[in-house]
Amino acid sequence: MNHAQTLLHILSSNRDRHQSGQQLADEMGVSRTAVWKAMETLRNQGHVIEGIPNRGYRLLTSTLLYSKERLQTLLPSWELHLFDSIDSTNRYAKTLKSRKALALACHQSEGRGRLSRSFYSPQGGLYLSLLFPAVFPLSDASLITSAAAVAVSEAIEEMCGKYCQIKWVNDLFYQNRKVCGILTEGVLGVESGRLTAVVVGIGLNLFTKREAFEDSLKTIATSLYDGEESLPSGFSVDALIASMVKKLEDSLATLSDRTFLSAYRDRSLVIGHEVRVHAGSEEYMARAIAIDDEAHLVVENEHGERKVLSSGEVSIHLEV
Repeated sequence: MNHAQTLLHILSSNRDRHQSGQQLADEMGVSRTAVWKAMETLRNQGHVIEGIPNRGYRLLTSTLLYSKERLQTLLPSWELHLFDSIDSTNRYAKTLKSRKALALACHQSEGRGRLSRSFYSPQGGLYLSLLFPAVFPLSDASLITSAAAVAVSEAIEEMCGKYCQIKWVNDLFYQNRKVCGILTEGVLGVESGRLTAVVVGIGLNLFTKREAFEDSLKTIATSLYDGEESLPSGFSVDALIASMVKKLEDSLATLSDRTFLSAYRDRSLVIGHEVRVHAGSEEYMARAIAIDDEAHLVVENEHGERKVLSSGEVSIHLEV
């Protein structure tokens, strides 16, 4: 057991009280400097450790889901920022100056979705935001969310063996319930006023128990696994995260080719179904006909008129 693991064990066993740096050093049989280095290692891994002058240190939460060291090995070119809890990973990622960065948390206090809505982000989820340089034509930026939906759904199928469908434009559904939401935001250069980077936020319900969801979500949301104890033996969250990142990175590198659209159409939850269209102040029933080459949704209303939706959203009644 290394110093960080020893320190984590001591802090986990004494959550109800603070311990001074000297007390920890004495118990571990190491120097205060070694304790400090071990403390920083744990914090970099996402553990939240409270430090109060004249009182000492206390472990508030313990994230054992992922490891910064393992993730860095799997994603060597990425700058990693790991947290137990944060207000919003998208908000944090947009402040970073690096070219490629990943902000990751197990809980968000102020998660955000499309149209400035709040995004429920309880413990048991994975909330990650990827900062990419804007190396693609601006005309292709609207395709990013759709490409991300394919990348995440394929990573889930590859690493978890679970098939997800895509509800246009940014939600993944598992067994007819929402399991993931995606939010793409642009970052403008202060001096140029031009798009310099994009942040792709992914909120995935990994193992939040059904009863833990807010009442308004219990009938429409779900998790890949019902509780942490349901995770398969040997399951690696780090491998799932790395798979999502790599697949999205590959998709963005070939965004203009639109090769992801075939999988996007195959996984569509709405094509061929009656949907309610919400577009600004307009709302009407229509049949979803197709996804075009710009990832827009083509619908046909009750009068046989076809419309191409580039924004707004649709809702669909599903049997669960």
